[in-house]
Amino acid sequence: MFSSLQSLLWTVSIYVKTIWSTFFAKIVWPVVTDAKPVGTEQRNEPNFSSPEDVLAQIKAIRDDHETARLLQHLIETDGAGNWPPQASHGDAWPTALRPYHNIYLELAPSFPAKEVSLDNEINSKRCLEYRTHMRKLLHDRIDLSAVKAILLAVEAGDESAFPADAYNGFFACIALSRHAFRWGTIPIVKFAQKEKFIDLPLELELPWPFLHRRFGITSQGGNLTSNIICNFDKEEQIVYEINCGMPEIIKSAEYHFAHMFPAMEKLALPIYYNMIQSIICFGRGQRDACLDFLKTISAHIRYPLKVYYDSLVESKIPRSVWMSYVQGFQAWGAGEIIDGVYVEFDAVSGNQLPFFHIVDAFLGLDPYLNEENRFRYIPLSQRELSASLRKHSFRDKAKLAGDFEIETEMEKILKQIRVFRVTHRKRARPYLSVPAPERMIMTAGKSALESITIPNIKAAIEFLDIGLVKRLKETV
Repeated sequence: MFSSLQSLLWTVSIYVKTIWSTFFAKIVWPVVTDAKPVGTEQRNEPNFSSPEDVLAQIKAIRDDHETARLLQHLIETDGAGNWPPQASHGDAWPTALRPYHNIYLELAPSFPAKEVSLDNEINSKRCLEYRTHMRKLLHDRIDLSAVKAILLAVEAGDESAFPADAYNGFFACIALSRHAFRWGTIPIVKFAQKEKFIDLPLELELPWPFLHRRFGITSQGGNLTSNIICNFDKEEQIVYEINCGMPEIIKSAEYHFAHMFPAMEKLALPIYYNMIQSIICFGRGQRDACLDFLKTISAHIRYPLKVYYDSLVESKIPRSVWMSYVQGFQAWGAGEIIDGVYVEFDAVSGNQLPFFHIVDAFLGLDPYLNEENRFRYIPLSQRELSASLRKHSFRDKAKLAGDFEIETEMEKILKQIRVFRVTHRKRARPYLSVPAPERMIMTAGKSALESITIPNIKAAIEFLDIGLVKRLKETV
């Protein structure tokens, strides 16, 4: 009887998944917004039947408001005309840059270790051998003068031979190559963690200031945009794998963890449109239209959040492999001397996803990251959009005006973000609790935590939990 019940439940679950997929494809995306835009007497009601329609509607309002112009600028510059950013790799680049792509792929199978070692001598040997091999390939195959000439030409405004999507792919390749050189092996090991100054090859150092200036960041390591979002091709496949040739359980975990970020952004773009329309309407005194846009936001903000809820589960990202084979590579934990002071950089963190800081800004919440870390890890175009949304947030104004309906819709949006933060806190703890004896305690967004005051993983989790609780309390 139990076996029959199991079979029945399995069949029902497959049926529900099929219904949901059909519903999402035919119903959810086409009606990602059903609110009327500003000036409905002049414009047709938007019908977002495809991502292209969303982009067209955003472009149509770019001259209506400062924030609309900044969103369009974000799409055109960081996004290469799309959102989430599209990226092209390898053959799409100028010839002189293509060896970077080929070298990463050639070395990828030798990067991960199938057997995790706790022997410092073995680990240091693996790390140094990988670095030596990468340094030689870069030296032999990269023409630095040609690389510099291309990057100078682009910086001067000539993008004819190196369009934005190709530049995004190059950003991913250089950032991930720097991380691969920095760690030398995956899982990351104590030998590499103890190094606080990394002697990166000149071939990886020369492009980095150009990329800094292009994207408006300052970190030595990559960020969510470079290491995750721009590391997907147009078929939504990872280009520069961390775990090439490893068992499927590890490769699948790497994919599902990374893919949820661009997937969330794809579903968030229509929400950004509705946010801006609500701001425009509120400013013009078009209260009913503003309320319609807010209702659309509160109805559809669940979809990007659902991507997170559905992805960070044991069946897609097993806890047994996440800490060692997925999370560690995205850290940095090294630095440089700036004005006589040692400055250490982190790297990728989920709080760098535009969706989170854009929603917070729209709700009028203070930024999660301090100003220094925003400048280090958040691209300039993303910072500018968030700053504009925060400046024009009308949640407090509606509350002071006693507009109960607008205040209620805003609270519905806020409540869903609070639920996410409660869920995130609950789900993060089991993943962070898995032992990784090959390395010191470290997270990608907080660097090495192991110290006299944080001697074990339990203490580290409590330390990280303080930040999560603080942000939860601020989400009011």
